[in-house]
Amino acid sequence: MKIAIDMTPLYNRKLTGVENYGIELYQALIKTSADVYPIFRMENILDNNPNTIIIKESNRLLVDNLLLSKTVRSLNIKSVIFPIFPPPIDIYWRKKYLVATTIHDLAFKHFSSTLSLNARIYIKPKLNLALKHADKIITISETVKKEIEKYTNKQVINWGENISKKYLQTEDYIKEAFLSQWELKPDNYFLSVSTIEPRKNFKYLLQIFKEYRNIDHSIKLVLVGRKGWGKDKELNRLVTELSNSIIFTNYISNEELMTLYHYSKAFFLLSLYEGFGRTPLEALACDARVFVSDIPIFRETLKENVIYLPLNDIDNCIKILNNYDFTSNKKKNIDIPFDILDNNISKNFKDLIN
Repeated sequence: MKIAIDMTPLYNRKLTGVENYGIELYQALIKTSADVYPIFRMENILDNNPNTIIIKESNRLLVDNLLLSKTVRSLNIKSVIFPIFPPPIDIYWRKKYLVATTIHDLAFKHFSSTLSLNARIYIKPKLNLALKHADKIITISETVKKEIEKYTNKQVINWGENISKKYLQTEDYIKEAFLSQWELKPDNYFLSVSTIEPRKNFKYLLQIFKEYRNIDHSIKLVLVGRKGWGKDKELNRLVTELSNSIIFTNYISNEELMTLYHYSKAFFLLSLYEGFGRTPLEALACDARVFVSDIPIFRETLKENVIYLPLNDIDNCIKILNNYDFTSNKKKNIDIPFDILDNNISKNFKDLIN
């Protein structure tokens, strides 16, 4: 049973949530009895799989819009999976294989007006085509599965999402000395880790942080993620006003990230919408106190292991934070999904060929 999997998006990219998901899915798939053919751009950066297919072209547009489909058609395969980004537009034409793609969330429908120009022109049309023409749609939560089923009559499979197994041995990576580069100390900062975009509700977090500084004047806010909020005047004003209390780290190593999780006073993710929510689970694995927005996906994935904050109610959020005992022991017995992809794929990978 030959299955190809598109790993070309990994070339020359810093690994974030969707890339790590693609790697985890690939690594789970090669543990099955399937004959897996990973397709990389320029080089296989993951392993020595003898079935590796290399597209010797660095230009992404050329690979995505011509060479990737051409390569897939040249293979004698049963199916092809696109776990990171949606398939090329021409992948469905005269195909002799099943096409499966992961749709991580429906932000491209719910928050269409906030998408970047690249996402509107390049990603959104491919996702809409996938809803119509992909043979199988894989997703990462029951919440998103139910949403996707409203837009397609195709089979939608929820295989979940792994948290990296590195978080099983956080003590091997956490080093308090890392904090000195940002002049931080344990428990003197709040932390948020995400791409800084409208649906992440970054402005709301800043508004809450501003009010909370009236309670704790020394607290800092550390933001791990790419800055890209554009022309939001209110957001820019808040960032300027709080500039002495906000630390932007941009991209950091796993060891630095685990350290920031572990020593934070609390981790926050106040998103309006998520497909899964990887970073709160990472924070929990590092024994952080976690506060999240009260939205359906977090109720599914985080259950009773976090504190839920209401949206559009800053006063109530401050009341909850003011009453919370930040001296309490952070350690909890939490079921972190380190191998849910492995388990689901080992049992159900044949769904990809039927």
